[in-house]
Amino acid sequence: MTPSTPAAPPKVYLAAITCEDSTGLAAQLNPYLASHPAAEPPAFLLQACSLAQLLHRLDLPMAAADAVLLMAPPLSASPIQDSQAQALLMQTRLQLVARAQAFQLLFSQGQRLEQEALAALCNWYPKAAALQALRTALRAAGHSTRQGWSCEKCSDPDCELRLFQDLVAPKA
Repeated sequence: MTPSTPAAPPKVYLAAITCEDSTGLAAQLNPYLASHPAAEPPAFLLQACSLAQLLHRLDLPMAAADAVLLMAPPLSASPIQDSQAQALLMQTRLQLVARAQAFQLLFSQGQRLEQEALAALCNWYPKAAALQALRTALRAAGHSTRQGWSCEKCSDPDCELRLFQDLVAPKA
């Protein structure tokens, strides 16, 4: 009898036009994710990449629990570069929808981008130990994990289900 190997944690791909942008966001998120005990396996792994690398990755099978955070390209000075970036982003989104892969598009920049990414991670992985402190702080402040989010414009059924389950759950 061979010992069972624990399943690899799901991956969250951070994808931007350039790999440097997604690596920068990963560096901002790592302090939150490093807060769980070392003996505990991580709930997910971050993988920074460019949109082109992600499109290549989409040719290979991805686990159903994997997810993608897409960073919208910043407005550039060149309309040609901007239209190419938007076309690449649209192609990536179409591929993700066709595969029924979980993803979220992040339009913000700076600290707001970090907050949106953390909110998405909190919603995708509600039991992630690394995000428990953040989730608790948001709830204590009276905010949902999607602070400032307009739920009536959201079409995420899993998010809606969690929202209603939180509303009917007994308060401690």
